Amino acid sequence: MTSTPRIYLACLASYNAGILHGEWVELDGSDDLHECLFDLLDRSPVDEATEWAVHDHEHCGHLGEYPGLERLQEIKATFLRAEAEDLDWELLCIFCDHAGHDLEPDTITLFNEAFTGSGLSLIDWCRQFFEDSGEIGRIPEHLRSYLDYSAYARDLEANDIFTIEHGGETHVFWNN
Repeated sequence: MTSTPRIYLACLASYNAGILHGEWVELDGSDDLHECLFDLLDRSPVDEATEWAVHDHEHCGHLGEYPGLERLQEIKATFLRAEAEDLDWELLCIFCDHAGHDLEPDTITLFNEAFTGSGLSLIDWCRQFFEDSGEIGRIPEHLRSYLDYSAYARDLEANDIFTIEHGGETHVFWNN
């Protein structure tokens, strides 16, 4: 299941008058941000409402109270690109949080370059990595049972990779 980014848009004139007036807006392409914003302000119980803020958000990464429409459009564009590439949005959000990136279309490229695969555990991923890379074939058959995948995983994690536990799997990323 993919969680979509969404924000709670609030009318500041109403808020300052002690009235909660706002609505949740999806950033998945189903809602037009400009239309939602102007409609919200037009329906404000306070006359001449012109200012807005984001009072809550879900699956939007690092987002302040006054992000601006351009920033919200970037999140929306990133989500749409992630959907088109069949990426797990929650995993992308966790990756961006770990790496200190904002959710913007270019971070998908960084995600794809860093992502190396997934396994039930890091040790399982290491076994598969050895097989897929062909390295296991360089080790004589009679010595393969001595390969310590847990030590290899520990060394990789100390220097070369980071992992994210999500959806019952360990997702592995190169440190770049």
